[in-house]
Amino acid sequence: MNAFSTLSFETAPAVRIARERYGSERSSTAAPRRCEMGGGVHVGPAFAFGPGLGSGVEGESADRSDMSLRAAALLLLTTLALAAGCDDEPETPTVIEAPEPPRAAIDIDDPSACASCHATVVEEWRTSMHAHAHHDEDPLYGAMRRFRMEREGPELASGCAQCHGPRDPSDPDSPASRVGVGCAACHGLASVDRGEGSRMGARALTYSQSGAMRGPHDVPASAPAPHGVGDAAPWITDGRTLCLVCHDAVSNPQGVANCTTGAEHAQAGADQSCTSCHMPQVEGASGAVSSRATHRSHAFMGPHHLWREGEQGTAFMASAVSATPSLTGTSLAVTLRNRTQHAMPSGFPGRMVVVRAIGFDEAGAEVWRSFREDPMTEDPDAVLNKVYVDAEGAPTMPPYATEIARDNRLRPDEARQLTWTVPSSVTRAEIQLIFRLLPPSAARALGLSEDPVAQPRPLLAVTVTR
Repeated sequence: MNAFSTLSFETAPAVRIARERYGSERSSTAAPRRCEMGGGVHVGPAFAFGPGLGSGVEGESADRSDMSLRAAALLLLTTLALAAGCDDEPETPTVIEAPEPPRAAIDIDDPSACASCHATVVEEWRTSMHAHAHHDEDPLYGAMRRFRMEREGPELASGCAQCHGPRDPSDPDSPASRVGVGCAACHGLASVDRGEGSRMGARALTYSQSGAMRGPHDVPASAPAPHGVGDAAPWITDGRTLCLVCHDAVSNPQGVANCTTGAEHAQAGADQSCTSCHMPQVEGASGAVSSRATHRSHAFMGPHHLWREGEQGTAFMASAVSATPSLTGTSLAVTLRNRTQHAMPSGFPGRMVVVRAIGFDEAGAEVWRSFREDPMTEDPDAVLNKVYVDAEGAPTMPPYATEIARDNRLRPDEARQLTWTVPSSVTRAEIQLIFRLLPPSAARALGLSEDPVAQPRPLLAVTVTR
């Protein structure tokens, strides 16, 4: 009994440690193992017993104890060897396999599952274009996608989904893709690698296989979360790396630049990150698990909020540009300044800002306006936009252009003055900045003329009097 007790005392810690560390003593069966019962007995690298094993008792009783120990050891090891399938093949070290990291206990691709802990940011996200990135949720993207697929083939769909459904771009209609750019799309990453900058969208992203979620703050592994956690993700904390995976620069097959926000930001030598403006710090904790007084808004404010968020969207967009008017004699002028760190407007290449001026007399009656029908023909300097043309010089959609015929947008921090000659009867003038997500010609081509996204929205208005 003493011998077995001693043997048990000697071997149990190694078994217990293996169980605690790995969950079980699983061994690789890639190659047969051999048991040698001579000078030493080996059952993998964790157990080794040789002739010197003893009980520590002196004299004859020690010898008997030693013999009992050896007999017990040989009996136990023979049993272990048989259980391990030992044979006469050359010895191969035992490999104890570490289990995969524990899987998340929630569906990280379902933002509703995140809301119990992060309710504030989930509700903000629901108002964002990230939440409406799927082609069934954004009429403009959906129409443009259909337009291109008819001309380029169905394989285009997975290319678009690299950014519009990054969690499952191979199946743009899967549940994960239908979420759009959800919580896991940004927080479930293990790494971001754009190579030399050529990889865009999901091609640059590696997601955690265990469903671990990381953000801008270090979270200790001991945190009681229903998913893995970790250190702050550097591609999130710098406020731009992850954003530029999709919002950097894209050229069409002819090499003509389409979306160029990241390049504009870089050329401007911008000192602020993407999140500085589009994810500003707002009052309150991000949810039940946070004790911080503020958090970064997950509404991802941008031009679409002129259509979705009313006054809040208008206030955000109005902060992107200033307009300072003057009225002297028959000269009406306005100085526009781009207050963003990219072009104004930026992003989707069809976006445009139209500046319209209206003059009123002393009685308040309208007596003049800068254009009536088509600003591109009546007052082209007052249209901030890009125009794409094909090989024949005809206007075309950006993906099929061979040249940019015009880029009249405001550059970062640019100040530009527009001037009109008005009747002397004008005593008050109103200058309006109007935002369009796409020009009327493109809306007609995409079948969106009657859709709300094709209608103009007021961006900013200023008034000047004599």
